[in-house]
Amino acid sequence: MPSRLKAYNTFYDKTFAPGNTASYYLNLQISKRGICYTVFNPASEKYIAFESFLVTEVNPADDAPVYLSKLLKEKAWIAQPFSKVFLLIDNSFSTLIPPPLFEEDKAMMYLRFNHPVDESYNALFSRLKTNNMVAVFGALQTLTKRATTTWPNVRFFHCSSVLIESLLINFKNKTDNATLFLNVRNEGYDLVYFKDKKLHFHNFFRYNTKEDFIYFLLTAMEELHLNPEHIKLMLSGDIDKSSILYEMIYRYVRNSNFIERNDVFGYSYLFDELMGHKHYTLFNVQQCE
Repeated sequence: MPSRLKAYNTFYDKTFAPGNTASYYLNLQISKRGICYTVFNPASEKYIAFESFLVTEVNPADDAPVYLSKLLKEKAWIAQPFSKVFLLIDNSFSTLIPPPLFEEDKAMMYLRFNHPVDESYNALFSRLKTNNMVAVFGALQTLTKRATTTWPNVRFFHCSSVLIESLLINFKNKTDNATLFLNVRNEGYDLVYFKDKKLHFHNFFRYNTKEDFIYFLLTAMEELHLNPEHIKLMLSGDIDKSSILYEMIYRYVRNSNFIERNDVFGYSYLFDELMGHKHYTLFNVQQCE
């Protein structure tokens, strides 16, 4: 049975015009579990559309390129030209390289050193300007080909690099050495720690149970010499107070809060129904271009 995309959240401001896409920015994020997008109007400096889809009736043979094709078939206007297009890859195939060690023609070598990617993947990269690092990541060739054919101006990013760079921008003067960031996404979660306003630690943890989840978090805290009684844990992504993951955090970490919506951008009033910490990378990728 083929995979299906089921709409989960849908918000369209009354000012949104499908025939005006050439004036808008399109942000997309694709994972094995679904796809979401948002539309930004630079003229009003406001997000005016958002929709997320979950994968149902999963077919193991299907993946991100299939989901993108299904989305474009269902929402034909998305395939039209946009002023800017940002496509975020949500998988575990990413690594950070210091610029002095990075050579573009060796991107696949760097990626394969850390991840089991095969010939079906492309090795892409983006530069983290605020942290002077290069993010190398893997994306399926069929996905990159379909995206570049649809939008010749598309720019690819990895969720982890967008998370790191946007946090450095948005929280540069709002954190201290006792702040830790946790972002829940497809297949696991990112843990990011800045020390003296520089990236000190990033890792992506896969987990199968809530016990795995909290074990990796507490072990990382111990290795970073952070006390669960004193640390400020900032949460974003696919987590809320009704989540079993939040229950585990609440049990072991004294001080945790959800990241608030980035007030650099404007948002349609309809977005008030969408918790500000959800889809953090999707709404902040523009800062990383």
